[in-house]
Amino acid sequence: MAQEKAQKQNVGNAGEYYIASRLSAINFTATITLGRAEKYDILALSPSGRLVKISVKATQNEKATDFPLSAKDEKGEADDFYYAFVKLNGFEKDPDFWIIPSKIACPLIEKAQRKWEATPGKNGRPHSLDNTMRILPIELRGSNKVFYPPEWENEVKTYYKNLKQLL
Repeated sequence: MAQEKAQKQNVGNAGEYYIASRLSAINFTATITLGRAEKYDILALSPSGRLVKISVKATQNEKATDFPLSAKDEKGEADDFYYAFVKLNGFEKDPDFWIIPSKIACPLIEKAQRKWEATPGKNGRPHSLDNTMRILPIELRGSNKVFYPPEWENEVKTYYKNLKQLL
């Protein structure tokens, strides 16, 4: 029986705790920032002493093919900063997740946004430049195929459940 839709904050918390638990299972020391760090949800120390920062984006929708972000996610890439995109799958089966380096995600989001801004919208009108919403697709389909490189669909598969890159 499907559970009632969780509140947005609870979905985010569930995603953060899920990623922290997966990291703990491979001997990371993971700390959830509880909103005290502007851009990071988890600070994690690898068994070898490498510190990584993770921003978690979660959805409970098992049919989701992309994740919403904001304009601030276009910037701030760093070698030690990653995004974890978590599909909680309606809490009916194990979550799916992708760990994507910010050095990949940030420029990809920015380039897609510039393409979207340069493409005419409904009735040929320009898109609003005030829009702060950004999208990162896990699956290319529909209109997002125009804004992301075709090789992204294969590349994103390399990040699926790939915690080893954090070591």
